[in-house]
Amino acid sequence: MTRTTAFAAPSAALIALLALTGCQGQQADSGANSPSQSTAPHGYVEGAEEADEPQLRLAVSDAKTGAVSVIDLLTEDVVEKVEGSPSTTLAGADSRYLYLGDGEAGTVTAVDTGAWTVDHGDHRHYYKAEAKTIGQVDGADPAHVVSTPTEVAFFFDGEGRAKIYDRSALGDGELTQLGTVKPGAHHGVTIPFEDHFVSTLPGDEAEDLPSELTVYDDKGQASPIDATCEEIHGAGVTRDGLVFACADGVIRVDEDFDAEVLPYPEDTDERAWSIEVGRDLAAAPFDDGGIGILDASTDEWMYADTDAEVVSAGIAPDDSVVVALDEDGTVYSLDPETGKELAKKKLIKPFDAEDQGHGAGPSVAVDSERTYVSDPASGTVLELDPADGLREARSFDLGGAPASLAVTGR
Repeated sequence: MTRTTAFAAPSAALIALLALTGCQGQQADSGANSPSQSTAPHGYVEGAEEADEPQLRLAVSDAKTGAVSVIDLLTEDVVEKVEGSPSTTLAGADSRYLYLGDGEAGTVTAVDTGAWTVDHGDHRHYYKAEAKTIGQVDGADPAHVVSTPTEVAFFFDGEGRAKIYDRSALGDGELTQLGTVKPGAHHGVTIPFEDHFVSTLPGDEAEDLPSELTVYDDKGQASPIDATCEEIHGAGVTRDGLVFACADGVIRVDEDFDAEVLPYPEDTDERAWSIEVGRDLAAAPFDDGGIGILDASTDEWMYADTDAEVVSAGIAPDDSVVVALDEDGTVYSLDPETGKELAKKKLIKPFDAEDQGHGAGPSVAVDSERTYVSDPASGTVLELDPADGLREARSFDLGGAPASLAVTGR
């Protein structure tokens, strides 16, 4: 099998621009209508309003129409609504942007939710601006989108390539492509990592799930990663490296691109098809029930039993809590250090995942202080307090069929 690669390396000027950090990098360019660098207040960002606290926003995807509503969690106003189609799904999200995939149209739409935090180590700046649609990335069979602080990788299964875009340019309302890696057609994923790109490789047939990984440098040269595991599906980025769910366990890839397959915990004979990540933790829901919690810093598993199969799970950005939702509508709050059940409540109607398409069912989104649970049957999204026994703090009656969720602004 022939595999081709191509990557247009960023220019030296662009690399220098991306390397700028600190508060000066947040200031606007000098001009007639903006303060100069010498007079701009600390933390100034042109077109944004600075606040004293995180300006959190909740994105809600409608499973029937594909429309996405962006809710300001402080005012409860819908500040943006992006129309879609029944084939539109929330393909990815990060702390500021949404990536809406439409398989029939062959597009991924990037949306700025208008809320973000800039962390300078000893202090943070909180911003809000107008939410807006940035533009579209075109390609056959859009699939996984993975975002890092500097780059976003859009993987298109039908083309067998990942298109790499400059994430910093999104803040200027621009889609700037940096390059492409092309491992070959398959249902795959590419992740920007340590100035390289780690990607799955196709199997013998395009329909086969991948079993191998490779790493591309900025010239498109590929080097194999020494870890093989059948049917890779589900991936994430922790502070300690990359994690990929597969048939026999989780492949962990460290900063030196050394990899190891970590077998699933002995408490289950099943596998995970998705993986959710926090800072150091990764949550892997298993077929037929139960969820594994992997500490990527120690390679140790914890296991939590559930009454039914988990359809959605999430981890707080600071690893303070793990939340799972099973197909019977029961929500679980789990201790991230032990896997112990802290609280359990049946809050929404049962959901049959086999009768619905991808992204059509209820889901959870976990923030550091609140957790959100969508209920397509009732048209509502619940806001829960995991620290208070999953107490319902408020609800949003949106109508329609709210499904996939994402919290931005943290």
